[in-house]
Amino acid sequence: MLRNICFPFLLLFIGFFAVALQAQSKADYMEIIHQALDYNLEHSDEIINRWKSNIEKSDLFGYSTTSYPAIFANLLGFMYQETGEDTYAHKAADMLVVYEELKELFPREYYKDRIEYAKGLPPISDFFSMYTYPKAYLLIKSCQTLDAGKREIIEQGVADCANFLLNYPEWGPMNRAILRSETFYYASLALPEHTDRPTWEKMAEILSSASYQRWEEEDATGYHAVWMLSLLRMVEATDRQDFYRSAIPRYYFDYFANLITPYGLIADFGDARWPTDWHRFLAIFEKGASVYQEPLHKWAVKRIWSWVQRQKFELNSAYVALSFIDAYNWADETVLPQPPEPKSKLVMEDLVGKKVLFRNGSDRNSTYLLLNYRDEGEASHAGREFLRTTITAEEEKTHHGHSDENSVVSLFYKGSVLLHDGGYRDNLPSGKYGQFRADYFHNRLVLRKNMRWRRLNGEPPEQQNLWEFLRNSGAYRPVQTRLINFLNFEQIDYSRSRLTDEELGYEWDRIVLYHKTGQFFVVVDAVKLLRQDFFTFANLWHTRKIHSSGNQWFDTEIDSIGNNAVNPGNNRLLVYFPINEPARDHGRYNIERHWQQETTLYEALSAMYYPRDMEVFITVLVPHADNIDPEQIVTKFKTMRTDKYPFAIGLEYHNDSGTDYIGIKGDLQMDYVPQHIRPRYDYEQGKVTYGPLESDANLLFASVRGEELYWAASNMIKVKYKDHLLHQSLE
Repeated sequence: MLRNICFPFLLLFIGFFAVALQAQSKADYMEIIHQALDYNLEHSDEIINRWKSNIEKSDLFGYSTTSYPAIFANLLGFMYQETGEDTYAHKAADMLVVYEELKELFPREYYKDRIEYAKGLPPISDFFSMYTYPKAYLLIKSCQTLDAGKREIIEQGVADCANFLLNYPEWGPMNRAILRSETFYYASLALPEHTDRPTWEKMAEILSSASYQRWEEEDATGYHAVWMLSLLRMVEATDRQDFYRSAIPRYYFDYFANLITPYGLIADFGDARWPTDWHRFLAIFEKGASVYQEPLHKWAVKRIWSWVQRQKFELNSAYVALSFIDAYNWADETVLPQPPEPKSKLVMEDLVGKKVLFRNGSDRNSTYLLLNYRDEGEASHAGREFLRTTITAEEEKTHHGHSDENSVVSLFYKGSVLLHDGGYRDNLPSGKYGQFRADYFHNRLVLRKNMRWRRLNGEPPEQQNLWEFLRNSGAYRPVQTRLINFLNFEQIDYSRSRLTDEELGYEWDRIVLYHKTGQFFVVVDAVKLLRQDFFTFANLWHTRKIHSSGNQWFDTEIDSIGNNAVNPGNNRLLVYFPINEPARDHGRYNIERHWQQETTLYEALSAMYYPRDMEVFITVLVPHADNIDPEQIVTKFKTMRTDKYPFAIGLEYHNDSGTDYIGIKGDLQMDYVPQHIRPRYDYEQGKVTYGPLESDANLLFASVRGEELYWAASNMIKVKYKDHLLHQSLE
């Protein structure tokens, strides 16, 4: 009888759960497309006139019209394809013809000396949106009632766009090349009888081949989206379905999905204007879910959509509507979303992605910390060299990446953003001091040599502050990075990544430990010097507000990001530097970052060093509710000065239930013997005492609860606790 009662209830529950899991339907996308269509039909003249009244000369581009009419024409062209109603095609043609009027608004001196305009002005000179002009005509070309005079003007405009790009056909696996490829290909389809069509088609093939089934050369959230969506549109237009049989496209779909934050958007790193580009990723994930029938990609759609719904803004932009058109065309409603495994992981590996994600779930209230240790990498060498020799890119990790190796780019906790990245540049080719790409705009360790900085007592006004001391042109300096280790344990997760800077002469290991039960992070920075010199180290963390501070700690909050996103939640981040030494300085300074005023927290140290000397820093990051006294949290942590300090360091964490011990070996070659024997490591030479513990482990963690002991270690021969031998490798 009980089974008969429960079974229909179970069916009802399963049915409700399936509905709750559903992502967006095609009807949802079409509703937004219609909303944007109606708005722009009513306001297009107003939008164009507003642009006319604010024309500014660009020394970089010279002539540069608005892309809006062509973008709106694409939206209208889609509606013509959907409905067959000629009125949409006629309105689209009017939008494309309006460029003849717009071109007349530019004085000749804006462009007369530029070789790319020698044959005349194209309707659009911006390669980011130039593809929309020939594509719009391709969508409405079949309309038999188009005015012949307008058709002639538009076809000339299509040819002018494609021929203009021949002056500067950038190449390589990057967004700038694949966008140009789109323009060339749509032009060749729109004007199949044109005498230049073979050239356009060939250029489209050449430029897109660098991205087909190839590793992308970029490391920036904003440009990942531009590149991938443009590439997917090219695959669609050329019907190259073999593209999806490669492991590389599948990699990028999974890579992006694993970078979704609890906020509902991709974490920002490199050149990115958070929270922009969400609409592109929406279409990208719909394509991934459709092609691979992948629930993870559909989950990514659902998470982005949850953010959109929370914003409660009107989706009237014709530009955004184009991404919704792609999402509508690619959506497969039979694929149900499924979240990723709620645990820390590599994203995706240690050769291309080079990121580590620490997390405890996949919903909005989850904890999420992203470490980026990506260098330029080995792939796409020719493409990078092309950029180095053709554009001003000294401030970026070619292409669009920052000096953010080993930096913590994001931290989320219970719906709040507690750490975020630096943002896109604020000027071209970059702002002053390399804004916002340089190393000192990121949550990382910064090193300077041949210089010594020391804050004097009270820091009088004439004393140089740390911000003035560190900053320079902001030019990127190539370094190499590698993953040393990543491990999941029951109570902690752990990563160790290394940056090697041959020019300055140091190796820097950043060790991140995620204490899962305590919900805090311990970041240990161990630096080995490779040459003799004066060095200054600055351990930098960025925030917006400091609510309180004390001896080597700051209680912080980020209330907004770039005046663009208000940060929800009532949580704060305690930043604590627990090593107490008179030579270390702790403080703060004001900085402009992510288009807003922020505050940099620092721990700084200057000294003379010799080869193989080491320095070590510890930062404790504790997310907490705003009603918790941070000073009470600080008292729970205490450093352990080991018998091998600074080549190894420990930290104690005390709470009501017991004590946890963390031991980190800074020098991983400490136990190597000089003789040419195997094995090279020796326990007696490598052992370190951490309070009641002794081990030669690279990482040692122990949790003592009364008579119970939990321990975890990595790369060790022995582990001892007081008089107890916990582990010993076999002889």
